[in-house]
Amino acid sequence: MCVCHRTSFAELKEAGCTSLEEIQAQFGCGTGCGSCLPYLKLYVETGETAFPVLSAPWMASRQKGPSSA
Repeated sequence: MCVCHRTSFAELKEAGCTSLEEIQAQFGCGTGCGSCLPYLKLYVETGETAFPVLSAPWMASRQKGPSSA
């Protein structure tokens, strides 16, 4: 859920959003505080609409680029 823009992942799925850019343009999600970005990325990758709470180490590992490995 994007708290800043009061949008659920189910709403994104219902709207047919399939990319982060599309989600940001249509709903504004991920453009406020940014705390939903890891979840938005998982939604885009998996199509799932429910996620466990992600740990800080997991999120940090996902933010590293390929050259950081």
